[in-house]
Amino acid sequence: MIALAVFFIVAVLAIAGAFTLLFHKHPVVASLGMACATLSIGAAYVMLHVPFLGLFQAIVYAGAVMVIVLYVIMALGGEESGPKVGRIQIVLACAAAVLFFAQVFRVTLETGASVFGAAPQGYGSIQSFGDLLVNTYSVPFEIASLLLVGAMVGAVVLSRRKWE
Repeated sequence: MIALAVFFIVAVLAIAGAFTLLFHKHPVVASLGMACATLSIGAAYVMLHVPFLGLFQAIVYAGAVMVIVLYVIMALGGEESGPKVGRIQIVLACAAAVLFFAQVFRVTLETGASVFGAAPQGYGSIQSFGDLLVNTYSVPFEIASLLLVGAMVGAVVLSRRKWE
């Protein structure tokens, strides 16, 4: 029962961080919302008995990636704010979120899935993670890293101010 309560607290924190990322006007606060969401997802991994992925999520994404994101925000002018979010966007986003969670709740009740099932032996260990990353998912992992680096370089080039 305690695990279920902690799971819902972590889920609410992840959703709050995601909404902060989407709807806050100031980019630094929005990036802190992203950090909150990634840390909450890391906590969910730990609760699902995959502590290596939880620590990996916290160290790599909430640590290293957030430093890069904050650096880019500051380099491009962190004092600037994004486009104004209209009330209709907020209402539609909240309605979509309510519909999504209602669907997830309905499917969970119909399938009778438990929140925390028993994990197979070795699931989530460093050895199984490394084996999957090196053998099965090495090419998609490298492609994703190249796309992220290219997107960041493109964002810096496109938003670069004219030098006088």
